[in-house]
Amino acid sequence: MKVVFIEDVSAKEKKGDIKEVSAGYARNFLLPRGLAMPATPGSLKAAQKIADERDRKRVRQHDEYVALAGQINGQELHFKGKASAKGTLHGSITSADIAEKLSKLANVEIDRKKVALKTTLHKVGSHEVEVIFSKDAIAKITVIIEEE
Repeated sequence: MKVVFIEDVSAKEKKGDIKEVSAGYARNFLLPRGLAMPATPGSLKAAQKIADERDRKRVRQHDEYVALAGQINGQELHFKGKASAKGTLHGSITSADIAEKLSKLANVEIDRKKVALKTTLHKVGSHEVEVIFSKDAIAKITVIIEEE
């Protein structure tokens, strides 16, 4: 049975998708819960509009990411912290700390998950960090940690 999804059901079944599903799945799960509707000419047109809007939104978001990556690329962030004689911090600098400072710098909310740190930063000195917004929008910043 061919259906048009009205709501996101799973990672593979998004709002506006047109899929062929088993009749039992559609009749017993999707249709009673209002997650999908049978594919009719009218619902196919509506699904096409939803898909077009989703594509436009994805392109707009990608353009914003590229502009933001260009804006913060090459920036230096300075952090101060208490450190031992060997240069090891008594705490650490995390991706959340970096994202917070970048958000203030760019005046845009940057998610900590976009900051690509393999581990937290524990040493005094200069560290190269990547901020990955998308596959094509990657910014490299320098995090400088100084002793207090």
